[in-house]
Amino acid sequence: MLKHEAKLIDPDAPLIVSALTDATVAANKRCRARLLADDPAKWRKFARAVAAKPEGWEMFRGGRGGVPATQVLAAWWTDAIGRKHVVVRGRRVEHDEAKRLLLKEELAARTPLWHAYPEYVCRRTVGGTEQIVCACGCGAVGTPESLGWMGETCGPCFDRKEELGAAGLRANLPGVLYGERDPLGALGVLACSPDGNRVAAREGDDIVCYWDMRARTPRTVIEFSGGRVTDVAITSDNQRLLVTGMGYPDTRIGLLAVFDVTTDPPQRIDTEGTPASPGLRIVALPDSRLALFHRWSGRSVAEIVRIPSGEVVRSLDLKPDSYGRFALSPDGTRFITCGPDPVVAGVNSMRVSMRLPIGTNIVAFSHDGKRVFAQNNGRLVAYDSVTGAQVISVTTNRDRVPDYTRSLAIDPAGEFVYAGSNYNGRLFVVRADTLKLHATFDWHLGPINGLAISADGSRLFSAGGDGCVKVWPIRDLLRGT
Repeated sequence: MLKHEAKLIDPDAPLIVSALTDATVAANKRCRARLLADDPAKWRKFARAVAAKPEGWEMFRGGRGGVPATQVLAAWWTDAIGRKHVVVRGRRVEHDEAKRLLLKEELAARTPLWHAYPEYVCRRTVGGTEQIVCACGCGAVGTPESLGWMGETCGPCFDRKEELGAAGLRANLPGVLYGERDPLGALGVLACSPDGNRVAAREGDDIVCYWDMRARTPRTVIEFSGGRVTDVAITSDNQRLLVTGMGYPDTRIGLLAVFDVTTDPPQRIDTEGTPASPGLRIVALPDSRLALFHRWSGRSVAEIVRIPSGEVVRSLDLKPDSYGRFALSPDGTRFITCGPDPVVAGVNSMRVSMRLPIGTNIVAFSHDGKRVFAQNNGRLVAYDSVTGAQVISVTTNRDRVPDYTRSLAIDPAGEFVYAGSNYNGRLFVVRADTLKLHATFDWHLGPINGLAISADGSRLFSAGGDGCVKVWPIRDLLRGT
């Protein structure tokens, strides 16, 4: 949980010391264990290091190991016109999924610029060659030198802001969306609107975070007390947020909530309080008035329901051990389930047309619907979506694709498959036709729990155990690789 952030330009020593004190106090607030002591002598030593070198970083943490723990990370970096940027962040690391934020050996792999501005900086690896790249909100991507990088923007955007003020960058996209406290996207619960302007993710058990990037409104936190959020989706017209869930500890209680996201804040428009079966998963259909709803009511059922009423149009009984997110074919006519016995079924007929030969926890259709991609026991596999025959199978290891994949997203143009790593927080890009590794990107410190992609394929979103949703201008990042 990020509790404090200060970005300073050419600060003097007293200002740096004050920023470190403020970050420590904020990060310790309302906490009892593994607190970080406010140490002005240590802060002054850090300020001297800033004055002596053009760049560097240091991490200060409370306690001797384990979580939760308080952390202050401070980095400095000098830009192309000689300004020294000092960035100080105070956070409370509270979950095992974010423990990499406390590991010096992990942090040491990052450059000072990366520590200072992680919203815009990542490491790209292609063909064994590593390169630090920056992604400006205007769409420009490249090395810091090629962009004349100024900290938060490329050189041209910096000049435009100097001339026009903040309004000059109003069209720029944010690089990252911060959560409140817990890991984001658990169980792969992450969704974006088809136009790529709206994003929703599960945080913890009972919270959905929602962001409207176009309106530049602050994050909206939607809490479902006494329950567990199991999935989110945004309708094809970009106007409604769908949330499913179940009660806790009484899992007999269900949830299918609908919010109008054209209002600020989003307004709930379903009949709140109407009893519902425990909701497991939700998929938005091409017809924005309909959704594919997976629920449990003594049996596992896939239903086509009307939005926002929840009225059932047609249904299909599934095996009890079906689990995981459904995937919808690009034309919206078929869906595939997860579990020990995954099946492909028709949306209109609600009849099974094919069964995969082996179980899987992650599935996705190819851009043309001809193949199904799945994660199977340490392998990434492509199947024929009509016959179920295996087409390609590759071992998932560090040299090719991730050791374990929690999430998949498909390039709508059909060129790539994006896979999020469970442990090392890497985004793997493999070629859709061969499943051969094309590129990797390092940004998250913690697992990538969920991926979502805009309809035009230009924006990829990744939700991480480190409590952030990263906004990837993925086509720009891949250009020139």
